[in-house]
Amino acid sequence: MTTHADLMAERNDALRRLDVEWAREQIPASHAPSSNFALLVGLHKARVECTDIEAPLRHASREWLVARGFSRRGGLPWPPAGELPE
Repeated sequence: MTTHADLMAERNDALRRLDVEWAREQIPASHAPSSNFALLVGLHKARVECTDIEAPLRHASREWLVARGFSRRGGLPWPPAGELPE
């Protein structure tokens, strides 16, 4: 039986690796983005917000998104440089 902790560990591992294939498997086909790039953007956005992920990876995703002109998830403003969402 898969536990909640198992599911969270799997998700966290996928976010750490920016695993596009894992993300594609999690989204129903009718809602899945058509491109791997769109999934990658979503993984970076999720990684920034996930407090279970190590700060250096979260910072790297924030910088990746900002460098490409992406907004924060939900349209929220980015925290000041060097800070992360809580």
